[in-house]
Amino acid sequence: MVTLKNGNIFNTKAGTIVNTINCVGVMGAGIAYEFRLRYPEMFARYVELCSEDNPNKIDIGK
Repeated sequence: MVTLKNGNIFNTKAGTIVNTINCVGVMGAGIAYEFRLRYPEMFARYVELCSEDNPNKIDIGK
């Protein structure tokens, strides 16, 4: 079931928030950009993984 809510995803009490990305290595707009600003170490790891050219690899951060 999906529940739509208004507000700021970064203020949630949920234990996990998900940043959906691609293999380009940019995160230059929208919510991806906000994740980039708030979690610079996540962005650095994302860029590193994109340069490995292995789209089947999954990386989960905390």
